[in-house]
Amino acid sequence: MSDNNNYFSPMEIDGIGEILNISLGSSATAMSDMLGRKVTITTPTVRVRDYEEFEISEVEPAVGVEITYVTGLNGNNLMLLKKDDVRKILEILMYTEIEPETFELDELSLSAVCELMNQMMGASATALADVIGTMVNISTPIAFEVEDADSFKQKYFKSDEPMVEVYFNIDIEDTFSSKFITMLSVDLCKKLISSFGFMEGEENQNSSAVTDSMQPEAAVAPQNAPLSQADINGMLAGAAANAEAPVQPQQPQQPQQPQMAPQGMPAQGYPQQMYAQPQYPKDPRLINVQPIHQNYEITAADAGTNLDLIMKVPLQVSVEIGRTKKLVKEILEFGQGSLVVLDKLAGDQVDVYVNGQCIAKGDVVVVDDNFGVRITEVIKKADIINSL
Repeated sequence: MSDNNNYFSPMEIDGIGEILNISLGSSATAMSDMLGRKVTITTPTVRVRDYEEFEISEVEPAVGVEITYVTGLNGNNLMLLKKDDVRKILEILMYTEIEPETFELDELSLSAVCELMNQMMGASATALADVIGTMVNISTPIAFEVEDADSFKQKYFKSDEPMVEVYFNIDIEDTFSSKFITMLSVDLCKKLISSFGFMEGEENQNSSAVTDSMQPEAAVAPQNAPLSQADINGMLAGAAANAEAPVQPQQPQQPQQPQMAPQGMPAQGYPQQMYAQPQYPKDPRLINVQPIHQNYEITAADAGTNLDLIMKVPLQVSVEIGRTKKLVKEILEFGQGSLVVLDKLAGDQVDVYVNGQCIAKGDVVVVDDNFGVRITEVIKKADIINSL
């Protein structure tokens, strides 16, 4: 069995799980939006598996999805899901019941799985980009049925290179609770944890840097007897007042404050005397600011100039002949020659939109081989305001 310590330290293993947990948390949100149900993806378990150790008995029969990172990262992300879980997800997407005995991964089913994974992994890539600080893009997901573990290993494993296997728990509200597997190369995982700062070497360097930065301060510490509790309280009070000093009024008498300290006061007590009792003016002067009154007169010429500026603003005009709603299943069945029936009857007026707001209705006409609209009704300003 491969030892994780040969490739990653315990901290790096935790880092891999945390990074993937963040990215797949975004995937769960995207999946929830598509299914209309609460989706939770949690509790990653990270292992390093070589060719001989890898097995998929927990998710067989399985459906695989391959995603390739195009920019930002190099490598593939392989996901293995239970075939029955995929069936239940497709039932929600297609608003239909699919019998387990008759379920087949045909072209329509694979297309639906690819679209779902495209939304999920697109959200995951965006989350990864936020983590590592660089843009991450993915290719179009490729879905396939996993016939057996041996054929999968022969395609994606190299005999001398293990892969990182991450188990996730997935829960879809009122549907199922299950597991799925995400697999990445060792090099890709090292890239992720190094970008996020989980590399053990970087931790040691940072610790050394912190230790070195603290040494000069220790070197100048006075070799006096231990401070009393009163001295410590005085230093803390002085430090707190010092933090607020930049926003206080001018204190010209502060440099003379140390000379006013009582005799016997230790040197550490001076900051307390300097900042704890600053000399402020007792009677601050109030500045009477009078408002400036100016009379502005808008002439007809000014108004015309302003209108001219507004008149030159371009607006987007579009015409909508109708709308309709289709199920995901029906949209996936679109092909050349498919007919889409809209909610408008022949001869009905079309809507004219300006910057997304319907402002008029009219009839479709043809002008010099181009379509046009003859305005027959302009929507009242009050109706437009009420619709906002």
